[in-house]
Amino acid sequence: MKTKITLAAALIVLLATVIGFPQAVQTVRANVPFPFVVTGKTLPAGEYDFTRNSMDNVIRVTPVNTKQGPAVEALVLTRTAGAIHTTPKDSHIVFDKIGNTCYLSEFWVPGIDGFVLYVTNMKHEHRSVNVPS
Repeated sequence: MKTKITLAAALIVLLATVIGFPQAVQTVRANVPFPFVVTGKTLPAGEYDFTRNSMDNVIRVTPVNTKQGPAVEALVLTRTAGAIHTTPKDSHIVFDKIGNTCYLSEFWVPGIDGFVLYVTNMKHEHRSVNVPS
C-alpha cells in the first residue's frame, strides 16, 4: 500500500511539473537554397521553420509552403557549447555536403547551445545557412 501511495504521489508531481512549466520552443525560419536530406527524406530548396521544443530531443523541419510536403523530424544526437558559435542574435543551420547531397547536420539557436543532428566520418564540407534576426 505504501508503494502505491508513493508511486501515485510521484506521478502527480511529474504531471504537475509538465503542466505547470511552459515549454520553451525555439523556432527559426531559414531559406535553404538547395535540396537537403533530413532522416532519409530529401526536401526541396525553400523556406523552412526549424523548431525545437525543450521538452524533447527532436528538431522539427516544417516547410513554410505546405505544397512542399509535411514536416520532418530529426533526433538530436547531442548538444554542443553555444558560446563559441553563437551570439544572442546569431542563428544558423549547418549542412554536411557529401558529394552532391546536403544533410541537415546542426541547428544553432541564438545565445543557446547548438544541436547536432547528423554526424559523418566521410569526407564532407559544411554549408551554413544564416538566419536573419
